[in-house]
Amino acid sequence: MSLNLNEKPVLSATQTQIVDAAIRCVKQLGIERVTLNDIAKEAKVARSTVYSHYANKEEVVRFALLQSAYSFAEKMVMGLLDIPAGAERIIEAVSLCLRSLPDEPCLVLITDTTLTQMVNEHTLTTEAGFDINTQLFQFLVGEHDLTEAQVQEQAEFTIRTMFSLLMMLSPGERSDEELRGFVARWLLPALDLQIPEQYRLNKKTIKKEVA
Repeated sequence: MSLNLNEKPVLSATQTQIVDAAIRCVKQLGIERVTLNDIAKEAKVARSTVYSHYANKEEVVRFALLQSAYSFAEKMVMGLLDIPAGAERIIEAVSLCLRSLPDEPCLVLITDTTLTQMVNEHTLTTEAGFDINTQLFQFLVGEHDLTEAQVQEQAEFTIRTMFSLLMMLSPGERSDEELRGFVARWLLPALDLQIPEQYRLNKKTIKKEVA
C-alpha cells in the first residue's frame, strides 16, 4: 500500500542539491543567520540558480521539510504493513516517530527552536501538510467507523501530541517497550481505542516502572 499523495513535489537534481544544502546550512548557522548566498555556496550553484527555484531561504526550508515528510510517511507505511491496523499500528507508528524523527536528515529540524514558528505554520495549516497527516492516520487506524471529520480531528490530536513529546524531554529514559506502553496508555483512550492488555497498568507494571 502507498499513500495517495497527489501534491508530492518532484524535485530536479538541482533542486534537491539546493534543498540539501539549505538543511546543512540551517543546522550549522540557524535559520536567522542563513542567507541565500550561504545556501548557494553550499550547494555549489549560482545565487541566481537558487532564485530561479525558490523565492527566499524560508521557501527552501519549507520545501525541505515537506519533501522529508512525504518520504518519512512512505517509509513508515512500508515498515508497518505487517502490523495490524488500529491500536497496535498507532502505538508502533508514534513510538517509531519519537525514536526516528530526531535522526531524519531534514525532519530533525522540527525540534530546532529557531524553526518552531515555521513548523507550527506549515505542519497542519497548509493543505499539503494536513493531507500527509490525515492520509497517514487513515492508514494507521484502518477500516473504522469514523467520519472524515473524526479522522481529521484524531490525526490533528495525534500529531500535536507527538510534537509535544518530541519538544519536551522526558524526566527519565524509557526502553522501546516502555515507550510503547506510555503511548498506549495515554494516547489510545483519547482516540477512543482500547489499550492492549500487555500495556495496561497493573501492580507488576507499576512495580517495574518504579524500580
